[in-house]
Amino acid sequence: MKVFWLVLTLLFSVTVWAAPPGISSRAWIVIDQPSGHVLAASQADLPLPPASLTQLMTAYVLLDEIRKNKLSLGEMITVPPAATQVDGARLFLKAGEKVSVDTLLQGMLVESAGDAVITLVTAAEGNEAAFVERMNREARRLGMTKTRFLNATGLSEPGHESSARDLALLGRALARDFPDRLGFFKQKELPYKGGTYYNGNRLLWRDNTVIGLKAGRTPQAGYCTVALAQRGDQRRLAVVLNARTSAQRTQDALKLLNFGFENFDSVLLYHARQAVKSVKLYRGYSASISMGFEQDFHILIPRGSATRIKAEIVTQQPILAPVNKGQHLGTLRLTLDGQPFGDYPLVALQDVAVAGIFGRIWDSFQLFFAR
Repeated sequence: MKVFWLVLTLLFSVTVWAAPPGISSRAWIVIDQPSGHVLAASQADLPLPPASLTQLMTAYVLLDEIRKNKLSLGEMITVPPAATQVDGARLFLKAGEKVSVDTLLQGMLVESAGDAVITLVTAAEGNEAAFVERMNREARRLGMTKTRFLNATGLSEPGHESSARDLALLGRALARDFPDRLGFFKQKELPYKGGTYYNGNRLLWRDNTVIGLKAGRTPQAGYCTVALAQRGDQRRLAVVLNARTSAQRTQDALKLLNFGFENFDSVLLYHARQAVKSVKLYRGYSASISMGFEQDFHILIPRGSATRIKAEIVTQQPILAPVNKGQHLGTLRLTLDGQPFGDYPLVALQDVAVAGIFGRIWDSFQLFFAR
């Protein structure tokens, strides 16, 4: 077993923090958005009605349509009769009129307008039921195990439910996969047809570091929100479900965000596919192989006093070709002040085929005399 040592000196502490006090909403969670690390949670897996937070998944699917050039923001689409019959918040669209995708997205994300939702999903998939199937497929792909969508608007139906953890996964995916579209989620107001619609996410007025994502309410769901904020290079995401009032929803979300920023630091140690270590490879067309992480690798550590992180890279020698990209080759073992912090698998960053016969023979000699 060969061990390679890295010594990283960072300004972090290892204090263990309690959950933030005074959160009275029924279910909640706060995470580090880049890494997905959970900072604190309560009843995060409890299935509850998500109200118009549902429209975050509607938006996710629609933004994917735009990315694939199946829809465009400037495209004018026709309002179907079904859109004029939807309950809840509306832009009061008229059947047959043409409205741009851009305006409809703003109407959905600022006003939670059901008629805008139905117009968009009909244009994307032909009808709401087919679009909802896509929403549920995306939910499964993202790992939203407590979620089942029955409509694209968020109107309450028995069995239409999600959880705080699932909605945090969704909010994180939106910020990660569509960073150039986050402006839709922090828009405070929408002037339309002589009136002005105001975003129900009051955090946008309370804290200028909040950059989205959405608030919602139904009698069954209570007051809910998914809130994303950025302070410096740090991002935190909070989800609050089933608050009793709008003020409680806002206060609880802000407490969670403050807790996440004040007590933790998220640090990017390695970029995706960055070589963490190159090690000797035997019997391959290449004499060495690089290993690292397939995704950006973050660590999350409580803030406070100065301390040291030690990173030990452990590989099982010898490493023999062939090697496939993504193959587990070693482990990054982190400690804080000598205490275990975590073991993280390192994988091959490229394929390496078996060398020709002369290369194999030479490496066999090397292996024999290295024993």
